[in-house]
Amino acid sequence: MSAGAKEQVGRLLALVPLIQREGDMRLEDAARRLGVPPEQLVADLRVLIYCGWPGWMPGDLIEVDLDALDGDSVIRIHNADYLGTPLRLSAAEASAITVALRTLRESADGDTLDSLDRALAKIETVAEDGQQAAHVEVRVPPGQREGAALRTRLAAALSSGRQVRLTYYVPARDENTERTVDPMALVDSQGMAYLQAWCHVANGRRLFRLDRIVADETLDSAAEPHPDVEPVDLADGLFRPEPDNPLVTLRLAPQARWVAEYYPVEAVRERRGGKLEIDLRVADSRWLMRLLLRLSPYAEVLRPAEYAEAFTAAAQETLSLYRVPGA
Repeated sequence: MSAGAKEQVGRLLALVPLIQREGDMRLEDAARRLGVPPEQLVADLRVLIYCGWPGWMPGDLIEVDLDALDGDSVIRIHNADYLGTPLRLSAAEASAITVALRTLRESADGDTLDSLDRALAKIETVAEDGQQAAHVEVRVPPGQREGAALRTRLAAALSSGRQVRLTYYVPARDENTERTVDPMALVDSQGMAYLQAWCHVANGRRLFRLDRIVADETLDSAAEPHPDVEPVDLADGLFRPEPDNPLVTLRLAPQARWVAEYYPVEAVRERRGGKLEIDLRVADSRWLMRLLLRLSPYAEVLRPAEYAEAFTAAAQETLSLYRVPGA
């Protein structure tokens, strides 16, 4: 889900209970309460009419009085009472969450451990039918235990302000690299764990995936301070383009329109036949080539010319692998 889509879901989840609680509301008042422009709220409401219970029949969807919205700038919502109902967990859902929490518990300590234990105590005794959920015993695979231990060691180095020597696997070059880093933060994004650190080999901030760290050693030397380098917030995704990254324009067929939602783009333009033109910044040309080969034949590079030529060459090289000699 793109950052824009996540923000829209958040606005709708705040707007509907607000209208249910306070009744019909003028558009300007609701926009001020939510801190967004009125025109953005109008766009959100035109999406809301397609939301509701699975089944997607007219009686299942949330109703927005568009006449009141367009004519009097009044927000009036019906058929959304279920959003005010407290959420309940089924036995299967409770068990799944219990497994996840017990897995996290393997590497937790201090306040985190206390919080996990309190959550587990509540979830294990509550299910949708009010019966006690079955006790779940979690056996963490060795590889996962090693990952938890690695994270614990890195967290200790981070809190004590010490450098770490890493042996790190780089898949693009299929080789292990040795480097000394100053840990800055441990973060999670899209289901993966990362160490943000200042790398003395690259002389810059880098992200290291924990599952690609082959070996680690916490050193006695103190980590150097980097006051001008802030850890990156990965809440909106792993890739955060920089203004100086090359700007690339792609034309996407309908089958590849999802790219505009999945990746951060700077501009989107509708074209005939359901096609899109998008502008996005590219930090790594190899990543772009892999993406384009996945999308082929539903994407093409319009500019800059060197990227279009590189993609043509990559596509021809790929096709040559499938040619039968002598054919």
